[in-house]
Amino acid sequence: MKYFVLLSTAFLLFVISTTSIAISRPDSTNNSSKEMIDPNLVLEKYLDAIGGRDALSKIEDRTTIMRGTAMGQSLTIIVKQKSPNKMRQEVKAGGMDQTIIFDGEKGIMKAATQSVEVTGKELEQLKTEASMELMLDPESFGIKLSYEGTEKVNDKDAYKIKMTLPSGIRWFTFFDVESGLKVKEQKEMQTQMGLIEQVVTYDNYTDVDGIKYPFKLTQSFGPQSVEMTVSSVKVNKGLADDIFVIAE
Repeated sequence: MKYFVLLSTAFLLFVISTTSIAISRPDSTNNSSKEMIDPNLVLEKYLDAIGGRDALSKIEDRTTIMRGTAMGQSLTIIVKQKSPNKMRQEVKAGGMDQTIIFDGEKGIMKAATQSVEVTGKELEQLKTEASMELMLDPESFGIKLSYEGTEKVNDKDAYKIKMTLPSGIRWFTFFDVESGLKVKEQKEMQTQMGLIEQVVTYDNYTDVDGIKYPFKLTQSFGPQSVEMTVSSVKVNKGLADDIFVIAE
């Protein structure tokens, strides 16, 4: 589901000040298998594997708490989402607090006494990641899907699906051939420092109220690698709208 994709944006803003990586576009022609497979069928198998389309469509709000260590500092990320596309992320690391809010149309990033509006391609990415319905119907967001063959992830075959955002930004998602579960994402991320590449792997899927979530995430930006453990997932607890309000 989407909470592990949202981790990407929050942690990206946390590490970007210390890591600058030139983008290396994945070579979609170097695959072990390129038989014709409908990418929508791959996504449907994934939805079935984690709990089913009907169960996912009933999620109105979700709060996820993740913990890890980055550069010797303890790291906590709290992600709050409300249907259809409101999102609030709080990052706490080494005495630094950072908050990202998307109210459904606008986005801001707050750190210390500064508040910066999210615009352009960064806003498009934030809007896409904030949606709780993205994997249910990605094409309704203007995302083009294509099947790119299979690759090995943790020594197992995985279907590689390319998701091209309207801006041209590309996300590559890998689904285990046998289980259908999402095991890896390789994403281009637009930042103020240009395009960077982010890789996230997913493991330890755990059932929460009938839906499976990955409770172990390993996130990499070049030489930087951080392992996050999900400590809590709470669903449909009636999150108030005011926590997603962006003050004028």
